[in-house]
Amino acid sequence: MPGSGQRELAALFGEYTGDDVDKFGSCNWHQGPGGVPVLTDCPRRMIADVLDRFDLGDHVGFLLAPSQMESSSGAKPLHVSQVSELDAGHPA
Repeated sequence: MPGSGQRELAALFGEYTGDDVDKFGSCNWHQGPGGVPVLTDCPRRMIADVLDRFDLGDHVGFLLAPSQMESSSGAKPLHVSQVSELDAGHPA
């Protein structure tokens, strides 16, 4: 999860679709458990098992069960108020 100074990272994953942009080509990451990509620069990380998937129209929702969590001490979170103007999702 992005920290308070990582608005651009939040915009990369929140505003753009993988249909048009290679998100992982634009940030630092490494391979985590089971081969999942882990964002190296995020001060908080969660690895989770997918319990179920839900069709939400142009998106898929996931029910997750966290299996691993990491946090850097003293890292301040990125608050919703810092990214409230981001235009999330696919264009209508």
